[in-house]
Amino acid sequence: DISRSSIFNKFNNNKNVQETLLEVNKNYNPDLIVLGHADRIHNETLEIIKGNNRNIKIIEWSVDNYFLDNTENKLISRSKFIDGFFITTADPKIRSCINKNFISFFPNIVDLSIERLKIFNANNHDNDVFFALSHGVGTGKLRKKNTMLEDKNPRIKILDYLIANNTDIRFKFYGYKNIQPVWASKFEEEIQSCYMGLCLQRKPQLKFSLSDRISQYAGNGLMIFIENETQFYEFLKKDKEAVYFGDETDLLEKIKYYKENKTLALEIASNGYNKLHNHCSETIVTNYFLDCLRGERESFLKGKYLWPIHIYK
Repeated sequence: DISRSSIFNKFNNNKNVQETLLEVNKNYNPDLIVLGHADRIHNETLEIIKGNNRNIKIIEWSVDNYFLDNTENKLISRSKFIDGFFITTADPKIRSCINKNFISFFPNIVDLSIERLKIFNANNHDNDVFFALSHGVGTGKLRKKNTMLEDKNPRIKILDYLIANNTDIRFKFYGYKNIQPVWASKFEEEIQSCYMGLCLQRKPQLKFSLSDRISQYAGNGLMIFIENETQFYEFLKKDKEAVYFGDETDLLEKIKYYKENKTLALEIASNGYNKLHNHCSETIVTNYFLDCLRGERESFLKGKYLWPIHIYK
């Protein structure tokens, strides 16, 4: 926010951001700094903070695909200043960023103040299946350069197949075919018109790597379809808390089945909702971060937290 507050930060390499962080750190002398999307904080700034307080801990969380958007290189470049990374991917390949620290999988967080709907409790739904695509939250709108490449997008191809082979399924797709994405209250309004949702991921697919759709969809009470390739059935039980599919043909057949068996779909939605809210809340996941930082044994973590523990050192 400080970086965005002044256009001059674009031209002075975010000098004000570095100075502000150093001043805040000096005034508060925290025990822990938590970084999210913090690319505008320079490694030199973290080095100064570490130099001034040898006992301070710095962790960073990421919900991005490890092999997209330069995520791997970003984590590698600052690893020497980070005590622990947390990422929504469990694939062993994430080891590549370790530098005398650790990296651990964590599940996408749900928060009752944000994921506040219980769509499975509704009596009527005007539509069946929801999916929203965006070209990034920076603009909030579709970008022409991305739209021109839609024919090469695997997720778009799946949506095209569903539309082309649809009989009576009512789809609610956004960010697709020049239909602009939806956000905030409009998103809530549109998502609750459906009772099923698609969790389609950008490729390459890594183990457990899921976007925030799992929180936004299942966390609001949709029954979700997840690609088998994610292996997420190790956490959300297959056909009990989520439905998994192999390809677009398999997906369409399962959509048809659950449209005909809506009561079962709503039951699965309820089960998935309860699993996430009971075990992946903001408080529980934050405590997991702290337990990892304290160096708790993996056996302790497995006994305390319900999701599969994957931590690499």
